[in-house]
Amino acid sequence: MTREYFDPYPGRIYKNNGGGQFICIASADDTYSAVMKNIESGWTFTANGIGIYEDGTIDWDYSTGGYFDSLKDWEQRVKVLNRAVNTFGKNAQVDMMIEEMSELTKALLNERRGRANNIAEEIADVKIVLEQMEIIFQNGEEVNEIIRQKTKRLDKILQDRGE
Repeated sequence: MTREYFDPYPGRIYKNNGGGQFICIASADDTYSAVMKNIESGWTFTANGIGIYEDGTIDWDYSTGGYFDSLKDWEQRVKVLNRAVNTFGKNAQVDMMIEEMSELTKALLNERRGRANNIAEEIADVKIVLEQMEIIFQNGEEVNEIIRQKTKRLDKILQDRGE
C-alpha cells in the first residue's frame, strides 16, 4: 500500500493504520507534523513524519512531547469558535480576519524595525479567526489539500535548489 507524507487537518479524526483513532489538535512547526491526541486515552503528542495510506489510515515516523490531557480543551475551543461565528455572523468575522491580519503585519514590521512587538499574540489572533474562516466557508478539507500540494511543491523547489 502506498504511503504519502501529508499534513493532517486540525479538528479531523484519523484512524491509525495500527488501530486507534486520533484527532489532529493543531498543526506543528515542521512540515508533515501535527499535535495529535488519542481519542480513547487522551494521550497527546507531536507526530512527526505523518503519512497517509490509500485507505485513509495514517501513521508517523516518530513522536515527541507526549502527555495526557483531556479533549475538553479542544472541544471547548471549537464550541467557542462556532458560537462566535453564529453570534457575530459571516461579515463581522471576515472583517475581524482582515483586522487581525493587519495587526500581525504591523507587529512583523515593528520587529523588522527593531521596535517592541507582540508577534505571538497577533499570530494567535490570526489563527483563531482563521479557524473561524474554515467554519464559515466550510472548506477546511479543501484548504488542507491545497496546503499539502503547495508544501509538496515547495519541497520540490527546495530539492531542486539543493537545499
